[in-house]
Amino acid sequence: MNFTAGKLAIAAVAIGVGLGGCATRESVENAQNAANAADHRAGAAQARADEAYGIGNNALGVDNQALGVGNNALASAQAANGKADANTTDVAKLKRQVAYLQWKVLPHHKKARHHRKAPAVEQKANNS
Repeated sequence: MNFTAGKLAIAAVAIGVGLGGCATRESVENAQNAANAADHRAGAAQARADEAYGIGNNALGVDNQALGVGNNALASAQAANGKADANTTDVAKLKRQVAYLQWKVLPHHKKARHHRKAPAVEQKANNS
């Protein structure tokens, strides 16, 4: 901020003196004091603005770090989800294999068969 309020006040007094003729020494001192006070306030405001800018930059840095952490967490979660899907597929395959092996090893329960009685054969008397 090269053109501060103090310089503006001095320029205004100089223009006023130039246009109005002579100014009293007291009015010039009052204008100078007002210009110095305005310049001081402008400097303090600039310092506060610079501090706020620094705080904003720090907040932006923290935000970017949080974004990076969030992106890393998302990538980890997606990788874990992919592994979980693969594990689910592997578990299903293993269950089928275990069921097949149990079927091969364990005795099978066969359906009960109902036997029919053989038809009675008539015995012919051997009367000879």
